[in-house]
Amino acid sequence: MRLPLALACLMLLRPAVAASQTPASDQWLGRPVDDRTFRTFLDFFSYSRDVAFETRTVGKEEVEGITVEPLSFQSTPGQRVSALLYQPPMPEARGVIILHGGTPAGKDAAYLKLFSTLIARAGFAVLAIDLQYFGERSTELLKTFTEQEKHEQLYNQPSTYLSWVAQTVKDAGRSQDFLVKERGLDPRRIGLVGISRGAQLGAIVAAADQRFAAVALLEGGHFDALETGHLPAACPANYIGRISPRPLFLLNAENDADYRKEISVLPLHRVARDPKHIRWTPGGHGSFTDEDRTALVTWLQANLK
Repeated sequence: MRLPLALACLMLLRPAVAASQTPASDQWLGRPVDDRTFRTFLDFFSYSRDVAFETRTVGKEEVEGITVEPLSFQSTPGQRVSALLYQPPMPEARGVIILHGGTPAGKDAAYLKLFSTLIARAGFAVLAIDLQYFGERSTELLKTFTEQEKHEQLYNQPSTYLSWVAQTVKDAGRSQDFLVKERGLDPRRIGLVGISRGAQLGAIVAAADQRFAAVALLEGGHFDALETGHLPAACPANYIGRISPRPLFLLNAENDADYRKEISVLPLHRVARDPKHIRWTPGGHGSFTDEDRTALVTWLQANLK
């Protein structure tokens, strides 16, 4: 582990941030960190693949032809990931891991179930996981899940937020391990979909873990309207360009009041590299249309053959 070096890099970067009158995260949109600094960030995300999954299942149910299996597995010592596994009637050896937004329901949110079901109908195994502090993994950190509380307790607490980002990267990596080792999926045909906060995190996950073959980030951005900044190791601008040469699908809303087009979304799009497919949808945050969902599924089918 080179963790002390990683922390030293953060300390070196922070004075320039403190001297600026702009939000702390803005500088990396103009100039992401170099390769050497980026490599130190990866220490935050390392984990042992030898930890037993200790999988627990709670039966299965069939919903409109899709088998839904609630389960949980050990991600890292002391952290269990709760998830829903969606499987089509004739599953193929390809899959998608989905990261939800900041809703307290986590993987059980209605919009996430809709996305998961549609993707599963296209022949994918879909693993929708609860992020730490959300859904079945809720703790005393968040009690009301108001936007104010989430920002005061998590998003605007730089050290806590970085720890959360790191755990999410590990959880997503272990989710991929689980699909391959426990469910027999092809490791070359597993993609990542992040929605809202899950998209902001997904940019980091996909760059830190190069195994994801295709990446879709829906209605995310560099930071949301209430964020005051984050540490460089938790900034998506330092990661999204490193998803390339893997294909990237970016979907955003024209009038999103959470991830604002001009200051949060477009600057991050510019940092992303080809091959990238950018789609805009009318309306505000969460205003996905049937055409948007169809476009996502079609893109996944084309890029996870």
